[in-house]
Amino acid sequence: MAETGTRPPASTRGDVLAATGIALVGTALVAVLDPNEGGHYPTCPLLAITGLYCPFCGGLRAAHDLTRLDVLGALDRNPLFVVALPLILWAWWRWARRAFTGKPEPLALPSWWGWALLAVLGVYFVARNLPGMGWLSPA
Repeated sequence: MAETGTRPPASTRGDVLAATGIALVGTALVAVLDPNEGGHYPTCPLLAITGLYCPFCGGLRAAHDLTRLDVLGALDRNPLFVVALPLILWAWWRWARRAFTGKPEPLALPSWWGWALLAVLGVYFVARNLPGMGWLSPA
């Protein structure tokens, strides 16, 4: 049991290298095995059960399009993924830099930030399933 006031150990270089390797292998897999062709990847469970698109539906196809430098195609599949990707890469860069330099980099996010992220995902989930909002669907 951890003592009161102690912090969990920081990420190590090995953590960053392992996660980076897994992400690169996954990206290479998505680049080679086209998600637009059936049989390579499982169907989204929410889509299979309810017929509704979750906020992540179309993410593999968007990633595939981005590996082909087709930004417009990726935006057509999952615009939220494409817009969020630079922020994800920025967070990854901060994490890697902190692990390799050992210098803590405080990031003072407002307390409402997590709730705002959930709200964006919720609004996107509802909007992409509304009639007339087909431009948000990954189909």
